[in-house]
Amino acid sequence: MLFLNQSEYALIGNLILGVLLLGVTVLIFLFIKKIITTVLDGIEMVYAQFKKRPIFVHFYIFKRELNTTQINLLEQEFVFYRRLNSKQKRYFRHRVATFIKKKNYKGKAGFIITNEEKLLVAATAIMLTFGFRNYRIPYIKNVVIYPTEYFSRFTKTINKGEFNARLKTIVLSWDNFLEGHRIEDDKLNLGIHEFAHAIHFSCIKSEDINSILFVDTFNGLRHLLSTNNTLKANLIDSELIRSYAFTNDSELLAVIIETFIESPKAFKEQFPNIYIKVKQMLNYNFAGY
Repeated sequence: MLFLNQSEYALIGNLILGVLLLGVTVLIFLFIKKIITTVLDGIEMVYAQFKKRPIFVHFYIFKRELNTTQINLLEQEFVFYRRLNSKQKRYFRHRVATFIKKKNYKGKAGFIITNEEKLLVAATAIMLTFGFRNYRIPYIKNVVIYPTEYFSRFTKTINKGEFNARLKTIVLSWDNFLEGHRIEDDKLNLGIHEFAHAIHFSCIKSEDINSILFVDTFNGLRHLLSTNNTLKANLIDSELIRSYAFTNDSELLAVIIETFIESPKAFKEQFPNIYIKVKQMLNYNFAGY
């Protein structure tokens, strides 16, 4: 029979007491954290009701960086990036590097994905969410790229691109992506369009302040267009946005965001009320907008 002496009993008792105290400390910490988070969320919600934006967007303990080749590519390919100030550019590069690292890229039909493709796709996504605190688009885990239009086994159609929420996947045809990216003012941009669908879905499913503002503002825009027949007719007649936008609410949002990003000046001049709502949805307070 195994017997323990008094000092061994004391040691075991101290260990048990230590574990219990640690457990209690952790519970107290989690409780206090919950209270603080709830209070801060409440303060931000009140702030957002008046200002229509979060209290802050950028906060990083550690920042990732792109290499020189990637930074030069950003400068060459993205007017949006070139217009940012030095601090904003640093934040943008961190977000692009993080998006590249956190997403899975896969080429289809023989398409080979290089670092250039990854950067152009990631920067397109980050451009749209640069006004968001939670910028990674949680309902995208996979980026699939075909060389050109492809047959989708989900929609049973020939597609240029699509967003599949169930698989958390965005699919792009590279020739169409590049055409939309390189022609910056035709209001046709496959990358922006498909990422807009993914952002819309992610915001519906999320409860952070940017998501709430995005969904609430878009609902307000839908209501405006459904009750103001003159405004809707003028929007259609203007040909500023293509008629495909009125297929359904999801397409309306994607096409309007395409137009906002690629033709902000014309959008603001012709339809300032709609422009302001899209700017609010994306929390866009950047040069050129």
